[in-house]
Amino acid sequence: MKLQNFLELLENHKLFRKESINLLASENYSSPIVRAILSSDLGNRYSSDYYGGTKFIQQIINKTESLIRELFDADYAIVYPLSGNMCDLALILGLTKSGNKIMSVEAGDAGGYPLNYEFFNRKFIPFNFSLEDMNILIEESIEVIKKQKPKLVIFGSSFFPFPHPVKDITQEFEKRKTIQFAFDGSHVLGLIAGKQFQDPLREGCPVLVGSTHKSFPGPQGGLIVTNDMHLYETLFSTFDIDLENGIKLTDNVHAHRIAALGMAALEMLEFGKDYASQIVKNTKTLATTLNNHGVPVKFKHLDFSDSHQVILDIPSYNEKTLLRERAENIGLLIDSGIRLGTAEITRMGMKELEIKEIGEIFARVYHNDITNELSWRIKDFARIFSSPTYCFNNISEMPF
Repeated sequence: MKLQNFLELLENHKLFRKESINLLASENYSSPIVRAILSSDLGNRYSSDYYGGTKFIQQIINKTESLIRELFDADYAIVYPLSGNMCDLALILGLTKSGNKIMSVEAGDAGGYPLNYEFFNRKFIPFNFSLEDMNILIEESIEVIKKQKPKLVIFGSSFFPFPHPVKDITQEFEKRKTIQFAFDGSHVLGLIAGKQFQDPLREGCPVLVGSTHKSFPGPQGGLIVTNDMHLYETLFSTFDIDLENGIKLTDNVHAHRIAALGMAALEMLEFGKDYASQIVKNTKTLATTLNNHGVPVKFKHLDFSDSHQVILDIPSYNEKTLLRERAENIGLLIDSGIRLGTAEITRMGMKELEIKEIGEIFARVYHNDITNELSWRIKDFARIFSSPTYCFNNISEMPF
C-alpha cells in the first residue's frame, strides 16, 4: 500500500505537469537526452579519483568544462557547483573574509537574491537602485562603492528584466585592485550563452556564475566561468576535493549532473542563439498582449523586458497569491512574485502566435473571468506543445 501511494504521488505530479503550461521564470525543460543522462549509471557513482572506476567520469567532467568554456568564450570553467546558491557561496568564501563588505542588489522590491550575508559574517551593502527602471543607478552606486569600499561587488538579480550597467561601473575601478567584481547570471545564463542579453566577461566582470536550469535549459546545478587564472584557482579551491586537507563545499559533485550539463551545453552551442532570440521575442509579445488586455505590466516605458521575465505591477502580496492560485487552478503555473517566464514555453516550441493566446488566457485569469473552457484550452496547448525544441532528439542528430 505504501509503495502504491508513493507511486501514485509521482504519477499525479507527472500528469499535473503534463497538463499545465509553465510560466515559472526559475524553471526550464531539459531535452530527452539530458534527462536520460540524469537517470544513467553515473547517478550512483563518485567522481573523485580516490575511488576506482572513475577514469571515464574524469574525462566526462573535463569534456563538459571544455564545452562550457567554448559556449561562454572563457578560458576557465568550474562545473562542480551543485546550485547557483553554491556559486555565490564560492564567491563569498573564496573572495572575501569574515567582516568584509559585499555589495549586491537588495532583496524585496528590487528583486535581489535574498542571501543571508550576516550568517556568513559579511556586511551587506545594497546598490543604489531605481525601482522605476528596475536597474542599478550608476553614479550613485559608484559613489557608494568609493565610500563603503566593499571587497566584492556582485551584479545580477532574481528579478532581471534588463541588463545591468556593468561596464559603466567597473571602468571606474579598473585601477583599484582591492575591489572584486562578479556577475550572478543565474536567471539570464541561457540568454548570455545565446548572445541575447549582455556579455559580463567582456564588460568588466572577471567572473560569471549562474544556475543551469532557468533560462539555461540544463539540469539543476551551477557553473562558474572566468578568464582570470588566479580567480579560477581561488574559486576552484573552494570545491577542490582535497582529502588531505579536508573537504570544503563539495564532496561528490554528481557526475550525472555534470554529464547532463555537458549535453545541454552541446545543445546550446548548436541551437542557443535561435532559442535565446525567440525567448526575448516571446517575452515582448507576452508583455504587450497582457498590457493590451488591461493587465498591469511593469516597465512599459522600456518596452517591458529584454529577458525571459515579464513582471506585473501588483503591489499586494495577497493579490499576488490569489492570482497565482487562480492561474494554477486552470493549469498556468507562476510564482508568488508574479514574474512570468517565457524560457520553458519557448523551449516547448511556442512562438508569437501561441504566446498571444496564452497572454489572452492569463488576462482573463487576472480579470477573474474564468470558465471551464480555459482549463481545456491550457490542456490542449500542453498536449500540442509537449516535446522540447532547440535540442537533439536522438544521437543521430548530433553534429559529430
